[in-house]
Amino acid sequence: MTIFTDDQDYRYFLSLFSDAMQDFEIQVWNFCSMPNHTHATVQPTAPNLSKAMKLLNGRFAQWWNWRHGHVGHVFQDRFKSQIVQADRHLLELCRYVPLNPVRAGLVSSPTDWPWSSYGSILGTRPAPSFLNVDYSLRLFGDGDQATQRACFSEFVLGDPDQELQDRFRGREPIVGDRAFKKAIGGPDRHATPIEPPYDAALAQEFRTIRTDLAPAVARVPDAPPGTAPSAASSGPA
Repeated sequence: MTIFTDDQDYRYFLSLFSDAMQDFEIQVWNFCSMPNHTHATVQPTAPNLSKAMKLLNGRFAQWWNWRHGHVGHVFQDRFKSQIVQADRHLLELCRYVPLNPVRAGLVSSPTDWPWSSYGSILGTRPAPSFLNVDYSLRLFGDGDQATQRACFSEFVLGDPDQELQDRFRGREPIVGDRAFKKAIGGPDRHATPIEPPYDAALAQEFRTIRTDLAPAVARVPDAPPGTAPSAASSGPA
């Protein structure tokens, strides 16, 4: 079901996403909002990702139901979360996220999708305040930004690692090599997804989150829950 029906839906979700990530001091490497879900690569600085996502999804669901005259659940279950090792796994994730609209047949190039961080990392669109562009670019060498951006673009548009792409689409909670998974505390990569323990000393910890959206109940509520929100504070990246 399409949940982001127009630009206003996308903009308001990203404004709430911006507030949540900055309020909870979560570093955002990239993101991509699709018509019925959002992907993001984030790096928490404290064990607070679940709290941030609960707040984000709750606020957006209330607003979305008010705006579209629906009641009931908007998001499907708990958000999906994976811990991803900061090596070739993280590099492949930087390709996987912006290519979502291309794989879905919505655009022919990631540069054509406005609700993604791809253009901001390339420097063709302004970067929203919550996005740390330098984090992504540093994965592509120590040169100047123009060189880093060229390497980033060449990598994203290159041949994907299909095995890793499939793992990102799967349900394993930790994506990395055996030693990394053992250090995190999840030796079985196909175990039931749970919230793994947070370890501030483990530098190679990154998370990819996916917010899946479920159909709302098609019933007009008796009254809107509160007044209309203010305009979105951040537009598409």
